[in-house]
Amino acid sequence: MNRHLEYKIKLLNLGMDRTIASQCENEDSPLYGAGISPLRTYYGGESGAGLAREFLLGYYAPGSKHYRDEMLLERCGRALDFASRMQKSDGTFDLLETNFHDGAQTSFIVTLLAPAVLLMRAKSAHTPKEDALYRKLLTFLDHCADGMVNGGFHTPNHRWVMASALSMCYSLLSRKDCLDKMNKLLGEGIDQDEDGEFTERSSGTYSIICDRAFIILGEVMGMKEMPGIAAKNLRMILKFVEPDLTINTMNSTRQDAGTMPDWRIYYGLYLFMALRTGDPVFRFVADAMLDQSASRLSEAGIEAGVGLAPYFEYLPFALMDENLQKDWDAADTERPVMDYTKLFTHSGILRHRRGPFSLTLVKNNPNFALLKYGRHDVFLRLCGTFYAQGQFVAEEMNFDGDTAYLTYRRRWGYKGPLPERQETSDWHKMDHSKRPDVMMQDFVFRVSVKILESGAEIHVLTEGVESVLTKFEVIAEAGQSYVTDGVFLRTKKGDYVIQSAPEAEYRCDDGATLFIRGGIRKHTHAENMRGSVPADGGRFTVAMTADTPMDSTFTLEFK
Repeated sequence: MNRHLEYKIKLLNLGMDRTIASQCENEDSPLYGAGISPLRTYYGGESGAGLAREFLLGYYAPGSKHYRDEMLLERCGRALDFASRMQKSDGTFDLLETNFHDGAQTSFIVTLLAPAVLLMRAKSAHTPKEDALYRKLLTFLDHCADGMVNGGFHTPNHRWVMASALSMCYSLLSRKDCLDKMNKLLGEGIDQDEDGEFTERSSGTYSIICDRAFIILGEVMGMKEMPGIAAKNLRMILKFVEPDLTINTMNSTRQDAGTMPDWRIYYGLYLFMALRTGDPVFRFVADAMLDQSASRLSEAGIEAGVGLAPYFEYLPFALMDENLQKDWDAADTERPVMDYTKLFTHSGILRHRRGPFSLTLVKNNPNFALLKYGRHDVFLRLCGTFYAQGQFVAEEMNFDGDTAYLTYRRRWGYKGPLPERQETSDWHKMDHSKRPDVMMQDFVFRVSVKILESGAEIHVLTEGVESVLTKFEVIAEAGQSYVTDGVFLRTKKGDYVIQSAPEAEYRCDDGATLFIRGGIRKHTHAENMRGSVPADGGRFTVAMTADTPMDSTFTLEFK
């Protein structure tokens, strides 16, 4: 058996006892049949559908400790009953945090459960209990199909989740209206640019969801072009892997922005595409992720923070197709190129990596730069007191040779008297759009970032209005040692210092040191500068302060 499949079965077995224990067995409880979590205070249909999926996998996966144990079928039925009680009369489900009668949430529930129902269809021994449960599952999915055919969505990725869910309902139920709506959604065209990026740029969450949807469409509908969409995104994601094996999400437009998820959230996708395409780089990545995880797995439990879901997303399809169970040798793999410099023009992000060091520059984000060295990270910010409009957020970014050029500009000033008397003297009812602009000023930050071997040289130049107070901030992890002339500070969360010394060292306990050069202190109005991002209470900040016209260079370099 493929060692990846063996690992997944081991995870399934470790998780199954936990899943069984989590199911509410109190018949008098409204949560009867649901999976109970101490971290949740409300429950939706996913709390039943997720359990039903795991029980089906445990029943049909050879090597499962409960393989063909009818107890799992009974538990699956109870979990499905709970999900059905959460379902609306129109077939939809609520996403209780925010959306109601939600076609997209219904699609997520279907994509959670339907692959396991496809597995059941393929592997059922047609015992009376199997056939009864299968009919019950189809009835449930048929009602979900009503909700999806008539329901709607909000975001770009929802279209592909819904399309993939509809494809499975079509396969299981032969409903032409499912096929018609799937084709209508796909007919809008796939929102992927030439780099492989999707609209939401959500490397920590929604790119995974999109990739999974396109893989399902390829598997269920035989759409040969769909897995290629996922493969293109997976190749791009390798340019977002940090030296500490987290994923950079700085340019995401969704809630994962700024998080640093473990790269193994992509494990199931790289594995599936490695098996389906034979791509040697995908094989290498899947092996690396497995080796990283398997070394930390014990009977005591599953490594915290990684979770089960990413490991099971391909399992139903693998159990139906022996081609997805094949093994390969190390000689059949290829290490990806992890030293690169790449400007993603449409995504507004530049990624540079050399060995243990990486540099990220991003548009439309007050944390405009991130330097990482191993597990250590430093964010950069820049701001001026220009009418509380001076927080640097790069609007333009270009790259030439070894230097990136970022620009931020604002025009602001005052208003004059209304040219004509209005019918009201109530300030809130006046038409202020008619007021003339007065004493307008221009404020421009031009920032160049030259890439060094393990750091960056940042040159800040201002244009326009004079006497604007400015600050340049270096935001590092707390708990390390800040050392400069006559000062040794063991930093704590929330500490904020202004550096006037030409050089300081930020010494980490593992021996890594960040050299901070170019200190300047022309004023102390920094930590609470109006219009700036509030100081990070969980980190340590070093600021340098100046005023305009500003022409200053700061160098940050890890050793």
